[in-house]
Amino acid sequence: MSFTDAPFIAAAHEWLRQACRDAGITMTAPIDQVHVRSWSTVFRAPTDRGAVYLKCCGPTQRHEPQLTALLGREFPGVVPEVIALHPDQPWMLVAEGGTKLRDAFSGDELLRAWRDILPRYARLQRALTDRMPDLLALGTPDRRAEPLVAGFAEVVASEAELSHGRADRLTSDERTALTSLGPMLADRLRELAGLGVADTLQHDDLHGANVLVRDRRTVIFDWGDACVSHPFFTLATTLRFASENTGRAEDAPEILALRDAYLEPWSDRGSPAVLRNAADLARRIGQVPRALTFAAIARAYPGEMDAYPGGLAGSLRRVLALF
Repeated sequence: MSFTDAPFIAAAHEWLRQACRDAGITMTAPIDQVHVRSWSTVFRAPTDRGAVYLKCCGPTQRHEPQLTALLGREFPGVVPEVIALHPDQPWMLVAEGGTKLRDAFSGDELLRAWRDILPRYARLQRALTDRMPDLLALGTPDRRAEPLVAGFAEVVASEAELSHGRADRLTSDERTALTSLGPMLADRLRELAGLGVADTLQHDDLHGANVLVRDRRTVIFDWGDACVSHPFFTLATTLRFASENTGRAEDAPEILALRDAYLEPWSDRGSPAVLRNAADLARRIGQVPRALTFAAIARAYPGEMDAYPGGLAGSLRRVLALF
């Protein structure tokens, strides 16, 4: 059933209304479907306590509601308030969290906000290192070293099929070059592991549209791409978008200062130079889990990646360029 089918919308509206009643919340205006993608949809309902949002997830993101609820229970203030979870479906009702970070701030103010957010996020990751069994039990994708290397090889091998008839799919030379990266990727992952930083929860899509700010308080949402992996992989997305959103080069001092702010909670794991080298390596490897996420979307929702410039092949070309 599609997220835009009338029976689905009716069921979502009915559960949203019941969840509000159960929570003692009164709706004050009609429900709007404000976001629709193949993998999720979001409904917004104005209430006497501010807007509430129902997010319904598809198969590739079905871990998100339970994961968000776990984070909300154990680390209050890190994610938007989860009001209710559907008992059978991967749906969650959450409270309004504020304005998207990239809309609330720009330029130097945006950089200052990231310098506050990133150490808090790193401390969350450290606190979750002992919770990997729980995270994986929720269905959070496993992007630790062995599954990551194996998954990358499988995605490269299946790219032509997943890209269907796109004219910009990988060439045979590109596929050969990507295949040859496997041993190097395994070596670099062992190098990262030698630092002694444990695998943990990694958001994998942490940028200014997935952080909300209200009264200078920030919460992180949209954990649908989250995985269990080396924590430093986060920097691949976060620093790239911080660079784009502020017009700074990715190696500009202001962007590298964000890297260093993120690394501060890991300072017991190595010298600043060692940690920076590890972070810079992880920024390159961090594109690999992104490619695996795009491949999962291409498999689950045929044609969805056609909307992305370069498609799945483009994400793999970025890996090739970074190495």
